[in-house]
Amino acid sequence: MLQDIVLGIVQGLTEFLPISSSGHLVVVPALFGWDQPSLTFDLVLHLGTLLAVLVAFRRDLWDLGVGLVGGGPDPRRARMTIGLLALASVPAAVAGLAFEGFFEDLFERPGWAAAFWVVTALILLGAEYIADRRGTATTSPNEIGTERAVGIGVAQAAAITPGLSRSGLTISAGLAGGVTREEATRFSFLLAIPAIFGATVLQIPDVTGGEFELTASVLAGFVAAAVSGYVAVVYLLRYVRTHSLRPFAVYLLVAAPVCGVILALK
Repeated sequence: MLQDIVLGIVQGLTEFLPISSSGHLVVVPALFGWDQPSLTFDLVLHLGTLLAVLVAFRRDLWDLGVGLVGGGPDPRRARMTIGLLALASVPAAVAGLAFEGFFEDLFERPGWAAAFWVVTALILLGAEYIADRRGTATTSPNEIGTERAVGIGVAQAAAITPGLSRSGLTISAGLAGGVTREEATRFSFLLAIPAIFGATVLQIPDVTGGEFELTASVLAGFVAAAVSGYVAVVYLLRYVRTHSLRPFAVYLLVAAPVCGVILALK
């Protein structure tokens, strides 16, 4: 059970912090000599992080739902936000369906996941550099616009690769496009809802086609993922108001070679 709780915490924290959940879920079991998580466990962990972001953004989601049917203080803004989220979700959906086998092969190579941490770190540093050079950024979701939404969506599609952080790449795409750090993070987390939901739905046939083992350990992992995921969402939204993403890049630049060497020696 301890292993499942640890992996649940890893999933919850790294799903939303810009350090790659897929990469950590590949590398951590390899480092400790654990078996890779079962499909059932992976599905349950995703449900845990989905619950975390739904709870964290319950008010935003309520406002979007009310606005969609013409209620609330600003229905136009709500509909525009929903449209941008839908548009930004398309690239990842297409990439996931078209290159499913390619991405699955990468999940079996922990060394590659650690190597892609370096790519994530460089992207975070590059986005922060661009943001610093620009000096000012937009603040309204209405100003994200179609082009920025597509750019963020393409970044999310690339992040299907283990080691490339979904939150890191989507926030970076927003920053590079002139969106404030806080608004880019908020949009990234809202975008995580259809992304995690879609990935979970795609896993259901594989899980139901085999043995569905819903044990106490699996449920412990679910709770750990949900709680740690909620903490990560709330923390990062507060953190980015006054801090850059550079510390996360430094973590990845240190963790990648260290984990790479350990994996090579095992």
